[in-house]
Amino acid sequence: MIEFQNVSLEYDRRVCALRDVSLSISQGECAFLVGASGSGKSTLLKLIIRELKATSGRVLLRGRDLAQLPGNTVPKLRRQIGFVPQDILLLPNKKIWENLAYAMRAAGHTQREVRKRVPEFLDRFGVLYRANAFPSELSGGEQQRVAIARALINNPLVLLADEPTGHLDPEMSADILGVLLDINNKGTTVLMATHDIMAISKLHQRVVTLSKGMVRGDMFGMGNLSLESASV
Repeated sequence: MIEFQNVSLEYDRRVCALRDVSLSISQGECAFLVGASGSGKSTLLKLIIRELKATSGRVLLRGRDLAQLPGNTVPKLRRQIGFVPQDILLLPNKKIWENLAYAMRAAGHTQREVRKRVPEFLDRFGVLYRANAFPSELSGGEQQRVAIARALINNPLVLLADEPTGHLDPEMSADILGVLLDINNKGTTVLMATHDIMAISKLHQRVVTLSKGMVRGDMFGMGNLSLESASV
């Protein structure tokens, strides 16, 4: 579904964010990108949503070379991808249900569809009782659940999550990971970037380790990967 073919990316011809990365993510797979800050995790995700373009190599989504897409088709591409950014960017002056409704209207859904689907998704992610609250009134875990619900409400092909547990305590982190695994079990491809090795160490999922813009490991489960080696 997602394929990186010998991808490199340089900033200002001085900083190499990615170096000759080759990586494939299959449809229905759940995979974690791990590594220290600056290792290239977020850059990989931004290439998939065409926020960035590779200096060399190709990034493919379902066989389509993303760099070759005309600029006016990028919004359509992004509507096929659910993206949870590192910083929770809920609309602060809109109630929780309005945040989800806004995402649906932007994708062209009718008001009837909005009225039906928004409460269904809020209920699915355990925040229906907070529908009329503003983001500032929610806990960090609740905000993250809303962000994930918003990312999924338009039935994307894949969910990308950039450090969704980065600012949460261990209990909330485990809760959000459970939500993501449940989403994957229902058929959605999930790719999550994280530096929280402890949070995923007990999960039997694919783990891709990045360091200095290069893939240093790719295994199913943590195996013998130490916390230190994953953070290099």
